[in-house]
Amino acid sequence: MTMPVFVIFWVSLCLTSVKGDYYSATSELEALVDVEVRLVQQIEFYLQKAEEQQENIKRFLENVEKVPDDPYYIEDYFENPINAFITIKRLVHDWRYNVFEPVFDQSDLVAYKENLTKQLESPDFKNPTKDDLLGATRGLWRLQETYKLPTSQLANGILMPGDKNELNVTLSASDCYTIGSYLNELQQHSYAVDWLLEAKAKSIKEVSAFPFVSELSILEQLAPTLNQVGNKKLAYRLNTEILEKDPNHETALKDKPIYETQLAWQRDPRLNVAASKVDESSKSLDLYQRVCRGELRQSPRQQRKLRCFYSDRGVAFYRLGPFKVEQLNLDPYVAYFHNVISDDETDDLIEHGMGQVKRSRVGTVGNSTVSEVRTSQNTWLWYEQQPWLKNLKLRLEDITGLGMESAEPLQLVNYGIGGHYEPHYDFVEDKVTTFGWKGNRLLTALLYLNEVPMGGATAFPYLKLAVPPVKGSLLVWYNLHRSLDPDFRTKHAGCPVLMGSKWVCNEWFHEGAQEFRRPCGLMNDNVDDTLAS
Repeated sequence: MTMPVFVIFWVSLCLTSVKGDYYSATSELEALVDVEVRLVQQIEFYLQKAEEQQENIKRFLENVEKVPDDPYYIEDYFENPINAFITIKRLVHDWRYNVFEPVFDQSDLVAYKENLTKQLESPDFKNPTKDDLLGATRGLWRLQETYKLPTSQLANGILMPGDKNELNVTLSASDCYTIGSYLNELQQHSYAVDWLLEAKAKSIKEVSAFPFVSELSILEQLAPTLNQVGNKKLAYRLNTEILEKDPNHETALKDKPIYETQLAWQRDPRLNVAASKVDESSKSLDLYQRVCRGELRQSPRQQRKLRCFYSDRGVAFYRLGPFKVEQLNLDPYVAYFHNVISDDETDDLIEHGMGQVKRSRVGTVGNSTVSEVRTSQNTWLWYEQQPWLKNLKLRLEDITGLGMESAEPLQLVNYGIGGHYEPHYDFVEDKVTTFGWKGNRLLTALLYLNEVPMGGATAFPYLKLAVPPVKGSLLVWYNLHRSLDPDFRTKHAGCPVLMGSKWVCNEWFHEGAQEFRRPCGLMNDNVDDTLAS
């Protein structure tokens, strides 16, 4: 008897691929569909030799085959973050433990393994990993946290109240159990409780489902999680339920006296002393989330001086076709320029990013790192190397009135499952060390390349402003005062993408070489914006 074929297959696949990082951008998810299509074809051939497992495997493949393999439909399919999570979860967990393990360890099928591995070998394929599944889970949690989505609603494929589940996408008990387990790893225990309770409710109705998760497995996760969030009474009750199902359960037997002691402490008020302190960072996060949800907005008084108008920006070329300007805030200045870029140009930019983007990093050049503060993928476009960007470059100069001599390359960004960017500033503290002669980031120009069905707004917490993505429009704001001091009121963030894919381009104009285009003020106009620092 040789080594089980599924082990050889999966190890060889992992050794020939690298971390996929599929959850941070929807542009990379389409590759997973091709992999699953090939897996379905090979497993269907093998099913002829595995009659005992045939019924279970067929149920699983029926679910996989619902994933569209036509490129025309794939984009719509992955607009729903639940579909992205399910796809990654299948490739990280279900294929291995619920298909290959029960099938391939039954007989010596080395020849079949070699054929299967050969068909899956591709230099362009990057194998999804547990990190991808953790990232997808974190993305769903971020959507729940920011937009206050009920777990039962999300588990049934409804992203917002009143929506219809037209694609009939739902999460199974196994899916909910996986989310709950991974949320425990992410230390989000209160949300883990909700998902494990949802898994428990679904498992009762899904007795014949495949893959199947037992109620006992769910209870083994749920009891200690409830204890972690402080519900010791219910944790004890579920631990007792575990022992009723399995009187010799080793972990439950060890936990029983611990729960009993904790309950005794709770009944003694002298031992139940708790103190809570409100973290200042949590206040800032709460403000950002309220703006993203639309709970915090500018008052009519704050908006009364804002205008919408046509402007040629002093350029004769635009006199017959001026820009549509929508002021969003006057001090600091934030404005929309609508219809800045055509559909053909946005399509070209997105097409260029497909397969080119890599995980976005935070921090200064040479000291940057991947962080959950920013979940997206990006690439850089140098104007000198991309002649087709010449017209866009001139347009950006005309709109902003600034020169590109010290500007950065164009950054193309794609946000994935719950993709977001937590509140941050675009300017830096040590501008000389970071940017040299170019100086600090004077102005940010953010170009929206597609419509986002739900979420994805650009939020300015201290301005009580959430700007929704509008395809073809350019959002601009100054990061510095006229005196070139940092304007702390410009702290901004990318709200999580609730549905769809978000493509944007960032252009940062620096202080350098702007002396005659936007002279700095002779007086320090740095107003007291300490409340926003």
